[in-house]
Amino acid sequence: MAFRSGVPRAVALALAAAVSATVVEARAVDIEDVGAEGETLTLDFENSSEWGYRFDNRNDVGDRITPGTVVDDRYGEWLNRFYFQALYWRFALRVRIDSAVYIDPFDRQDAQDLIVERTGAPDLLLENRFGRELHSRYQSVVYPAKLSLSYTQPELEVTLGDFYAQLGRGLVFSVRKIDELGLDTTVRGLKLATDHDVDGFKIGAMAFAGQLNPMRIDWPTGRILHGTSSPFFFAFPRAGDFHYYATPTDAEPVAELAKPSYLEDNAFGAHLEMGSKEVMVGANGAILLRTSNSAAQLHCRQSGADTSQGCAATYPSFTTPSTIAAHDQIRNFSLSVRVPPIENVFDAYVEVAGQHQTDGRVASVDAEGEPLEREAELFGYALYANLNFTGGPVTATLEGKHYRSFFPLKANVDSSSPAFGAPELGIVAYSQPPTTESQYVEPIGSPDVCNSGGRGRVDVRASDHAKVYGWLGRYASFSEIDANNAECATDRALRSDTWEMAAGTELNFPGGSHAWAWVGARLTDRAEAAVPSSQQRDPTAVFYREGYVRYDLNAKVGGPFSLSALGFHRRRFEPTSLAEPWNEGEDYVSLNWSPDWGNLAFTFGHEYQTRPGLPELYFSGGIQYRSKNHDEVVNQIFDTVRMFVGQRRAAIRCVAGTCRLYPAYEGAKLEIVSRF
Repeated sequence: MAFRSGVPRAVALALAAAVSATVVEARAVDIEDVGAEGETLTLDFENSSEWGYRFDNRNDVGDRITPGTVVDDRYGEWLNRFYFQALYWRFALRVRIDSAVYIDPFDRQDAQDLIVERTGAPDLLLENRFGRELHSRYQSVVYPAKLSLSYTQPELEVTLGDFYAQLGRGLVFSVRKIDELGLDTTVRGLKLATDHDVDGFKIGAMAFAGQLNPMRIDWPTGRILHGTSSPFFFAFPRAGDFHYYATPTDAEPVAELAKPSYLEDNAFGAHLEMGSKEVMVGANGAILLRTSNSAAQLHCRQSGADTSQGCAATYPSFTTPSTIAAHDQIRNFSLSVRVPPIENVFDAYVEVAGQHQTDGRVASVDAEGEPLEREAELFGYALYANLNFTGGPVTATLEGKHYRSFFPLKANVDSSSPAFGAPELGIVAYSQPPTTESQYVEPIGSPDVCNSGGRGRVDVRASDHAKVYGWLGRYASFSEIDANNAECATDRALRSDTWEMAAGTELNFPGGSHAWAWVGARLTDRAEAAVPSSQQRDPTAVFYREGYVRYDLNAKVGGPFSLSALGFHRRRFEPTSLAEPWNEGEDYVSLNWSPDWGNLAFTFGHEYQTRPGLPELYFSGGIQYRSKNHDEVVNQIFDTVRMFVGQRRAAIRCVAGTCRLYPAYEGAKLEIVSRF
């Protein structure tokens, strides 16, 4: 018997088709003399649509049946984002509708057939595992992802709906779009911003309030983030009941009541900055209020009025395996001093922040449901500084940080519950403390919770077309070895010390050719040697090792043709996960043709990795077209066209301390971006 949940496929297909049809038939419209002021109403449309089919990505190894590595093969998908913008006078209305349609994905019937094929007999408990993996994946959905109405005039901006916001350098609050990681978080609420300049004295202020709005579809994995019935998020995807077999001999399945994988977070924040051209002083503050039913759920279970399953559905509350999400109210605040560029020689920024975590998750309640035990309050602080000096051809940058019990504002996402959790989206956060390290660093544990150190970088411009640079960083962390060291205990057994270094060059030639390359290393040691979990025989102080080479090359080869190459190669060693070092890397070579009517690129890619148990080589090819002339409708419809066929290895990709694991891929996809 097969079980399905979510929006019926036929309905989703019809809705997604209607969205795309609207875009194809749409035209950019300027309607003049609208209203009493005779202003022009401008309507803009944009659509990004991707069709693809996934083959076997080769991540299912060995004889053991692992649902997570089986269900991600052999299905089709149609992923679409439709953007609409209306501009009139000082008003701007913006709408984005996201949709995902999955064609013939793996389902419970497929699981039954596979189990019989592999084992020779039905296995209801193994079928349950497949069902839990599938319950929140590959559900066809259409929903209004972003909505906003803004009003702008000199010295004032008002936004109602979805908006991005950052306070300071991200220590206090930061929600933004990170395309490289497929993350797009906004606040849905109200934002007010103003700035004023009186005789050289500047003052700016911003305040906001609302509920956080992370993405609800994880495009790489097909995972759906299910919320509750908040009126702020109408028509958003919601979970359905999960059906499973309680014992191996059950004739009929039983239902586990639906639970969300995301409980809406509320946020309030404000920023004030004032000063002159010599120095600006700022203050920032934000409060995150996580929705929590921990006390109510415990009281429900304790009263015996309902089963634990029913209590969890009526009063959803997520387990907290780490301190990072153990409190329901977090207050961040900071003071900053910024020195704007002085004669293009010197500029500086210093920020001191504090954090107070309170309303800890409840561990026990009395007969009336009042909390008896809860997580203790936690206080932390952070100091970040950035200094830049320029003298002739030399530019020097110094960055430093000192963080103690300072946690990122993590989204209230269930990362662990079978059938209802969304582990891939547990990386969503509402703050991004500066790391000061290179943007490619893959953190182990939570190194920045208790971290001190800094990095110096020197750039030397030898000529108008040549630059060399290098950096050196040194860090000491007490939360890299133990991510739950919330109070930053300074035991030597918890300390890790890191050297980070790199050197490179940028050569730019007339006509657009360039050669950029850099080589670097990251060396992390324990303060005390230990036996790693990989059961290496002898204790070792080595915690992590990496050496790498990265390059970006582009060469004009005559007329409208050019060649480009981009890639990196890494040698890594992490004793806690693998007893031997491994290699990984990728190379992409592209032939580019740029005639008068557009840009055309033909790309070939090669990736590899030597970790045992997975394929070593991955190959791919692609074609990309970009239109140069938008006067004709056909060029508006096919503004950008991308086709990819081939394989990509599973890899962790990072941007400034935020990382996510991309699963292995093998398939073909076509993307068309239309702009009107």
